[in-house]
Amino acid sequence: MYRLLIFFSLLCISTFIYSQEGDFYYEDYVYVTNLKTVKFNPVGDPLEPPVAYINANQRLVLTFDDMDNDSKDYTYYLIHCDKNWNPSNINPIDYMDGFQNEEINSIQPSSNTFVPYTHYTLTLPNNDIRWTISGNYLLVVYEGRIGEDRYPVITRRFMVVDKNVNINVKKRRPLDVSKINTHQEFDLFVNYENYNIIDPQNNVYVTVLQNYRWDTAIKNLQPKFVVGYNLTIDNSGKISFPALKEFRPIDIRSLDLTAIGTQSVHLIKNGTIVTLDIGQNKTDRFYTNDPDANGMFVIQNRDTGNSKLQGDYARVLFTLKMPEIQDDVYIMGSFTDWQPDDMYRMSYDPATESYLGEVELKQGYYNYFYGVLEGNRLNARPIEGSWNETENQYQIFVYVRQPGDRYDKLIGYNTFNSNM
Repeated sequence: MYRLLIFFSLLCISTFIYSQEGDFYYEDYVYVTNLKTVKFNPVGDPLEPPVAYINANQRLVLTFDDMDNDSKDYTYYLIHCDKNWNPSNINPIDYMDGFQNEEINSIQPSSNTFVPYTHYTLTLPNNDIRWTISGNYLLVVYEGRIGEDRYPVITRRFMVVDKNVNINVKKRRPLDVSKINTHQEFDLFVNYENYNIIDPQNNVYVTVLQNYRWDTAIKNLQPKFVVGYNLTIDNSGKISFPALKEFRPIDIRSLDLTAIGTQSVHLIKNGTIVTLDIGQNKTDRFYTNDPDANGMFVIQNRDTGNSKLQGDYARVLFTLKMPEIQDDVYIMGSFTDWQPDDMYRMSYDPATESYLGEVELKQGYYNYFYGVLEGNRLNARPIEGSWNETENQYQIFVYVRQPGDRYDKLIGYNTFNSNM
């Protein structure tokens, strides 16, 4: 009983202090420039999105490097969210078992690298905390301890699934004839035979992502037809995505030689400079079926054995040769969180008639696009083009909110390839 009272007291204190500790986005974002190579995925699956099942012996792992190369106090907090990534109106005790605001205590220095850094690892669930219900979650990492002037440095979305429904997919030709050569469309079918849903036509919501991009997600789709225990989510062309093209690759798993996507590798006094192949506008180019990682990246090191601690950082130089346009041009991929951050904005060089950019990347294999800023979102189509045969990976999430429910339950998840 005494331990329980302490837990409730700490819970109230931490919730109050948390609410006073600055603003952050309920999306994938890095708020400071000294943290790089943020990865969040299932343990052992670096190309998979951070999705876990409620009753499975499955863990997610967050890793990142601090380029200040010292030891800091980083703490973390979990927030349950609704289907639209707003905080759920429930208390932490309703969705977690354990203690919030614990420290990330797996800290290791880099070894034998030109660029020094400190590597941090957080595995969820762990001995301090575990989730107890399904739904959307936001992981917030703070610098500093609770009660001090701490501030958010990383936010990451993840999903916990309590699988109760089956999801089937049917690819179709776009209904709009102007999209036949450029878009990919699907119909979705949900079977809830083993789960009781009251009024599924009004209480079920579906979100579809392409290559795990939340910025282009199609959300809040509801069943169009209900026949028995089968829901038809769409047959009217709402689930339609520009197929774009295959991603451009960067292979810097070795810094001793050039590889795919790289033009030259130069060792300098304090590191390595990698110059990439000169890029071109691909909107008027034929589609080529080049294998890619659908915008994701993997940290690997072929020069030494330990990728996490002995993987070095390189200055990677991007060149896009094309006439100057009115819109800002950015480098974009999962390693940029698909965000229009200034560090990924390219500058135009009239002398070479090219856009130039420089990004510090850890050894590994990366995918990227060149995109333009339209409103507050990046669009790759004006530079990359779009072709319906492009291979893409899609993720489907099924939520339910029934009368009396206090939060959105995540009852179904499926991932499928466009070349099904």
